[in-house]
Amino acid sequence: MIVTAQKREQKLIDVPISIAAISSDSLAKSNVTELGALQTLVPNFQVSDNVSVRTVYIRGVGGGGRTVAFDTRTGIYLDGVYIGQPMAADAVLTNLERVEVLRGPQGYLYGQNTVSGAVNLVTKAPSNTVEGKIVGSYGNKDDVKLIGATNLPLVEDKVFLRLGASYENRDGFIHNVTLDKNVDDLNTYGGRAQLRIVPNEKLKIDLSADYSRQLSHKVNGEARSDTFNTGGTPAAPADQPFVTDDDYPERDLNRNWGLAMTVNYDLGPVTATSITGYRNAYRNWNVDLDHGPLDFAIFNYYDTYKTISQELRFTDNGGGKLHYVAGLFFLNNKGDNDRNLTYSSLAPLLGVPANSKIRTNPSVNNSTYAAFAAVDYEFLPGLTLNTGLRFNYETKKLTINQTSDIGPPITNLAVISGYHDSMDESSLSPSLGLTWKPERDTTIYAKYARGVKSGGFNADYLTTTQLNGDLHLGKETVDSYETGVKYRTPGRMVTVSADLFYATYKNYQVSQFRIIPNSTPPQIELALTNAGKVETYGPEASVLIAPIDGLTIDLSGAWLHAVYKEFPNGGGLGVDYSGNRLEYAPKVTAAATIDYEHPITATLTGFGRVTANFHGSQYSDSSNAAVFRQKSYTLVNLRAGVRTESGRWELAGYAQNLFDKLYDLGTAPDAFTTIFGKYGQPRTYGVELTWRY
Repeated sequence: MIVTAQKREQKLIDVPISIAAISSDSLAKSNVTELGALQTLVPNFQVSDNVSVRTVYIRGVGGGGRTVAFDTRTGIYLDGVYIGQPMAADAVLTNLERVEVLRGPQGYLYGQNTVSGAVNLVTKAPSNTVEGKIVGSYGNKDDVKLIGATNLPLVEDKVFLRLGASYENRDGFIHNVTLDKNVDDLNTYGGRAQLRIVPNEKLKIDLSADYSRQLSHKVNGEARSDTFNTGGTPAAPADQPFVTDDDYPERDLNRNWGLAMTVNYDLGPVTATSITGYRNAYRNWNVDLDHGPLDFAIFNYYDTYKTISQELRFTDNGGGKLHYVAGLFFLNNKGDNDRNLTYSSLAPLLGVPANSKIRTNPSVNNSTYAAFAAVDYEFLPGLTLNTGLRFNYETKKLTINQTSDIGPPITNLAVISGYHDSMDESSLSPSLGLTWKPERDTTIYAKYARGVKSGGFNADYLTTTQLNGDLHLGKETVDSYETGVKYRTPGRMVTVSADLFYATYKNYQVSQFRIIPNSTPPQIELALTNAGKVETYGPEASVLIAPIDGLTIDLSGAWLHAVYKEFPNGGGLGVDYSGNRLEYAPKVTAAATIDYEHPITATLTGFGRVTANFHGSQYSDSSNAAVFRQKSYTLVNLRAGVRTESGRWELAGYAQNLFDKLYDLGTAPDAFTTIFGKYGQPRTYGVELTWRY
């Protein structure tokens, strides 16, 4: 497989980094339509709704994204354009050619805080071939999916157009007994248009536009305790999985769209590439804060992100001993949060006036300027020195307005009008490695890389104490060491990829919901701090076996050590979390896929695919308290069917979570210290019909 993980085309087996690449065919067979579904195929990769904020974790390191002032650690890129917010990534997971998951810091080539890794989403480019596809499926819970794509040459060898669209509507798995309706439903649609213009053999221009809308209800999880976490459980039947009794209709609406232009010009010895992108992400999220049938409080989110990016790079076209990539990068991101907490009719029972409101409005304007280069030099036959360096300069400007109808002693939230703060910082992200290729299908490498996550601000609900203190968050650095091997046997029957990594993070940035002891009414403290040090290490391996025609066996797994080496006062003053495991960092993850196809008749071919994914136990909170521990689980997915000899028609049946395993995705405390959590989807099944031309 050809990948562009290092911003130039390379064979996967030649890339000296830990990378998992999933083709469009494998994505379709595994029913991957959202970013989180990739974790069934990629060990040490996880997407979690941490306090209902979607977050990517690679090698146990993730977090960020709850507020505009706390950046994510994993970079997500669509055809080279930085997406930023994981909530926007699901919008583009159709009509892809492949997905590349890069593990470990990639700072020397990718900016914007790729201290844990990067995800490259690569679409199918328009071409000179007339082709198209329509996929329709129907499953339980009245799950209807439609996907369409077509490629049309408009002017022979000069102008090509590719169009893609998707739609899904599904009933919910959770029953709300108070509202007497199923919630956690899904209604989503989106589309993408791509135009390729090739004026001559040296110049290629790609234009693209995409849009998506995603709507769901009951997204904040189910109560696992009584409203004020006094030791009881929710009233029956809401104490059962997939049953809730919230009185306020919850909803989660995401709208995302983007524009991009990529220009490639062959200058002879080098190719110049310009990538210009604009992304717009909007989220409206409404939550029943007391997680029950009583009318205490509700919460409304309105988040907006507008991102402009520009990259200009030069890549060598030579076939000699020296290869390089060098360029400049600019990004401006404007993020706004508007978050409203409203106390309702029963709030006077808590000593709070009904209809009282607390509202916070942080806004951040962030600009990044960078220069980067990567140079590979084969100084001896088969032995290559790999070097990389990125210089980053970043500015952030913060504005906060906060209003509160409730004062002491009930709450000490600050009243803020036009608070301004700013910061600027610079950093270097070097990389140094050695690659040995004793033969064509063998790669052995060792690498050091540094990554930097920029500082930020504590810009959530702020108390007077926090406002009078230091709102700044120091920048985080990671030093990563990795060695690995990639090997393919003659005849390509077996392909092996394995690596061993060790990384230390300094000033690790942590966002926490901490329960304030002896508070009336019960309150949560929103803490954003720098932990002293985090340590991660472990092996990762994958084996692809193709013993006979039509049969492939894909095995992969990872073991992970990820702990807070130093986290004094992690649970508040005098409460030390040093030695605790990182949240969402299971020790063991593994996946196995068996894919087989064989002719049934002269005109029909049968096929089947079974995937088993093991996910070890983990904690969803840095306290490592028992209530935040999720047990290990194994999921099995199945897909089987027939296709015509030409491949034009295909009929398949599928089942996700075949054995209907009940598994936990995470728990967290909410505003009244209620413990709430989410279960993974129960068994889903259906049939799928595909037509190609």
